[in-house]
Amino acid sequence: MVFYSNKLIIIFVSIFTFLCGSDSKEEDALKTPEKKPTAVFSGPTPGEVVSKLQSEVLKRDRFVSVFGEATVESWGFDWDALENPDISFADSSRIFTMSKLHEKLTKAARNRFDETFSDLYTKFLTLRARITVVHAVRLETVADNYFHKIFPGSAVDHDTKDGGVQLGTKAKVSLATGEERIYHIKTHSEGRLSEKSSAAKLVNPQELLIYKILQYTGFGCETHFLQRSAEDVYIATLDAGHGGSFEMFVKAAGRLGKGGDEIYGQSLWGVLQDIHTDPAQNDWKAVEVSIQGDAIAQNFLIQVSALDVLSRILRLHDLLNNTENFGFLLKEGEFPALKVIDFRVADEGEFIVDNERFGGFLAGNGWYNYASSHRATRYGLHDRPRAERVASALQMLTQGSLSNLHSHVEAAYRDIHAYITETDVFTNNIAELMGKLNVFHDVLHQNIEFFIRKLTSWEPEVA
Repeated sequence: MVFYSNKLIIIFVSIFTFLCGSDSKEEDALKTPEKKPTAVFSGPTPGEVVSKLQSEVLKRDRFVSVFGEATVESWGFDWDALENPDISFADSSRIFTMSKLHEKLTKAARNRFDETFSDLYTKFLTLRARITVVHAVRLETVADNYFHKIFPGSAVDHDTKDGGVQLGTKAKVSLATGEERIYHIKTHSEGRLSEKSSAAKLVNPQELLIYKILQYTGFGCETHFLQRSAEDVYIATLDAGHGGSFEMFVKAAGRLGKGGDEIYGQSLWGVLQDIHTDPAQNDWKAVEVSIQGDAIAQNFLIQVSALDVLSRILRLHDLLNNTENFGFLLKEGEFPALKVIDFRVADEGEFIVDNERFGGFLAGNGWYNYASSHRATRYGLHDRPRAERVASALQMLTQGSLSNLHSHVEAAYRDIHAYITETDVFTNNIAELMGKLNVFHDVLHQNIEFFIRKLTSWEPEVA
């Protein structure tokens, strides 16, 4: 069974209620079909149908009749990108022209209420909605085929993806054993968006590598990569609450405005609850003493500190300073385990950790702006005495949770290397993708060694 979002249903109902002034054949063709299970049939694909509809509905003459020759000419559009039925609706030139048309029509809709404009605008919005459905169906079909292959005898149902602008779905996979798994599936970071006409770009192998490194370190979730093309690559992550319960840190930070939020937070950070929101009113030595007798607080500090170091080495952004991109998995009899559910990859020119980046770590800030984060997180990453933060980071990288980071990078690299070189859709892009992957792989190993070397040689500044 497939579920539509309420927003999409409202759009469809509004569009079809507004249809007027068209012949029944064209009107019927524009109706968005229900998404149904894949069936074997002969004839044009849903994508081919949409491309043909675009060529029939979005003709230059029709826009001239509504806006006038001079206005349409001033737009400077390549109308062949829309009128040629042989051009795919997913072609970059067609996507670009559709996006520009949408801007023009949306602006005109502020003061145009005549029937001819309304009819054209309605048809255009209907086509956009239909394109969204085609992309969604394609994603779900790829997901169904993938999970049926790796979990023989399973059943897959889809629901609306939780938040975000990227095209995606939430897949409930019911295994033959009776186990149920929830996978959150979305396009890669430069893939298709759910509510905007934009051409997908070639997948970034560095993003895929990071997902796998996070999985192997335990801070990420089980991750799978699915694809329809080199641009349409989908990332499926097992629900962070699998085997327990999960809450985003935004709840612990008390930003949801719900009862019990602060109590939940105290279960994660223990005596750190006593830290005053005004740093000037805290006795940091007393805080350190209280931490030594609280295993919950120690666990919290170890995990956020480890993820801070990992973020700096992997060059991740929008993580610990975004309370909606991480949270904690709770299992009976175990300490809360930090889990990452989203992040942003740094630009290529920012991959290498240097003295300036290490200085950011020593300051407990840098790009990450921890000084403005939640008081418990801020203590572990900013307010805590520098010697304690340095000692903790060095212990994690040499003896603790990140001591096998070199091995995790290698295991992740082998996975992505195999994915790129053994997947048919990447045949024409192997050289480019592997080039980017190899550079990033080497930089990460250098970053690990650099960080360990700087931590080992660090000495307290002379007052």
